[in-house]
Amino acid sequence: MPEAGSAAPPRAFVRTLLRSGTPAEPAGPVADGDLTAVGDATLARASRYWVAVPLAYRAAAFVKVFIGFAAANGGLGLGPVLGATVFAVAANTAAVVWVLRSGGLRARLTGRALGLDLSLGVALNLVVAMTAPAEIQPFAVDVSWTWLVGSVAMWAGTSGLPAALWLFAAAVPFRAVLTLAGGLPLGDQLALTRSIGCMVALAVAIVLAVAILILLGVGTRFAVDIGLRRGREAERHRTRRIMHDSVLQTLEALAISAPGDDAQAVTRLSELRSVAKAEAAELRRRITEPVPAGPTQSFAVQLADVATELARDGLRTQLVAADFADDHKVSQDRRTALCEAVREALRNTVKHSGTKQVVLRVEERDGGIAVVARDQGQGFDVRDRPPGFGISESIMARLAEVGGHGTVDSQPGRGTRVTMWVPG
Repeated sequence: MPEAGSAAPPRAFVRTLLRSGTPAEPAGPVADGDLTAVGDATLARASRYWVAVPLAYRAAAFVKVFIGFAAANGGLGLGPVLGATVFAVAANTAAVVWVLRSGGLRARLTGRALGLDLSLGVALNLVVAMTAPAEIQPFAVDVSWTWLVGSVAMWAGTSGLPAALWLFAAAVPFRAVLTLAGGLPLGDQLALTRSIGCMVALAVAIVLAVAILILLGVGTRFAVDIGLRRGREAERHRTRRIMHDSVLQTLEALAISAPGDDAQAVTRLSELRSVAKAEAAELRRRITEPVPAGPTQSFAVQLADVATELARDGLRTQLVAADFADDHKVSQDRRTALCEAVREALRNTVKHSGTKQVVLRVEERDGGIAVVARDQGQGFDVRDRPPGFGISESIMARLAEVGGHGTVDSQPGRGTRVTMWVPG
């Protein structure tokens, strides 16, 4: 049994696309776990621009077919066909520009827009059929028929295969009407041959439109599937970091024993309560507060707040930012990631370095911001001790997610230097 939120079976999805075309975009919000709804909403947004493809095809195809007509027939019947070509190229070019500028064809306009497009195509073909000379009338209709080829493709892509097949069936008697409108008998050999060619063009348009529709739908579904899976994985990493950087740190602080616990029990309990209260407030802020749209304070001030927070654990931080000109070019997401990485580096200093002093230097480097945390503690051999969760996830992975990186340099007896960088 497939897990909840998994992608719909490809065969069923293809049947849905062929039956009803691109799905309508839902009016309300979509549940995060409903992959089918998310895929349909994404596909609906992408399909707004689908009509630009047949519109652009018609603008180019009219020119190509007209050139072939003029080369084969000289000046005979050139007037009505040239007029139809100029109108078609101008109308379709304007329609493409409108679709792109207006954010695509909205669902509420689709029916009216396709109806108007089809009506223009019918009228254009009737005008050409009735005004072109009888001896070249079937060739003249071949040019104007290009409009209907694009119309059928748009109906197939937006309303599904059944709508396109109905139009194909209606095109057979309509092509006969065009022959009669030009004063030719239905049995005319040239008209019959050209009519078959027109119907083949419609069939090819339907096949291509359906193929593109299937590729668009299946590709969108797979892309959404991958995106949601990565999003869920990123959210799991974020949750683990929050738990590690807040709750776990507090629990570890509660578990640490120190000489004179019995004599200082009341004082220590009061300190731990203060730490727990501060961590609870911070955790609640991360869960409930919206992410700010941009930096709200100087980055140096943000680092000073982090250093002040760690001061309650006895860490004395010297912040050096003399050569740093904070111009707010770094996004809030990158500032936040860098501050959280610095917080983890300072906590590691408190827990593992054997010293309570650290120098924190912030500077502009390589088009971004670099923060270097340096202590003169006991250090360690980075080759013998693999990075733990705090270094690998709370520092390295967190910075990598925003395009930055971090390095840890340490030697036994010579302290530790952690360099953290994010781009501007």
